[in-house]
Amino acid sequence: MALTKDDRQKERFDMQAIPILVYHSVGRTCGPAYRRWLVTERELDAYLQALTQRGYRSMTVRDLALLRCSGQPIPPRTCVITFDDGLRDFAEAAMPVLVDRKFAATLYVATGFVGATARWLADLDEGNRPMLNWSALRDLHDAGIEIGAHSVTHPELDTLSFAKATSELRDSKKALEDGLGAAVTTFAYPHGYASRATRRIAKDAGYLAACRVRHALSDETENLFALSRIVVTSEVTPDALLDMIETPQLPVAPPADRLIATGWRAARRLRALHRSVFPRRQVAGAESGA
Repeated sequence: MALTKDDRQKERFDMQAIPILVYHSVGRTCGPAYRRWLVTERELDAYLQALTQRGYRSMTVRDLALLRCSGQPIPPRTCVITFDDGLRDFAEAAMPVLVDRKFAATLYVATGFVGATARWLADLDEGNRPMLNWSALRDLHDAGIEIGAHSVTHPELDTLSFAKATSELRDSKKALEDGLGAAVTTFAYPHGYASRATRRIAKDAGYLAACRVRHALSDETENLFALSRIVVTSEVTPDALLDMIETPQLPVAPPADRLIATGWRAARRLRALHRSVFPRRQVAGAESGA
């Protein structure tokens, strides 16, 4: 007999399929090209309120990984809230909402830009967006936020050489541990991209787990170094978010190395090679006829 919608939903919870959500920026102002990556404080509060009303409680990526490593069951209605990049607006705008709603969270930091600006966002006209400094990061850690690594320079790691990728994962971990005076145990791949090689590097570097994107639910069958996350952008309403995570819209723990992903990785490597040979300024000049 075919499963009903309620049966499928119950099956997803029974196998401990949980949403790991990823946000980037929280605030009120940004350029038009970056708008989808920014949610306001009110929007973030509405997401967390909707999750609370449905009985969800959050934990950090580290705590999730520890439970899965030990084989312990994940409490029903668990979710994980993550923020990528380490932008200053996390402390100014996101943290008060998280505290008010009593939600745990994990913040992933690109260590090469701590105390400076998010220069990798220049293509979105947000290269001057302020980053957190070391003092603020220590305060957040002391307040219970898990601080994880997000590389040094925010590259597409799976397009780099093995040596360069290793440096990005190891050096960001060391920088955070030196700056915080505490162990750093989880990692988020910049842009969500990872390969079998980068997953192995993350494990060898001493991380407990690492997050990709993949827009899917995560469950206990997933490789701890390929945890699926769901990107929440400003276009997603709280009701739409609940529909995504509670109805069979999203896959659960999709394969880490699909053929389409491998092909896209090859294309991005070619693009990276082209940029190294023809710097962006030179290419832009040629395209504009300058």
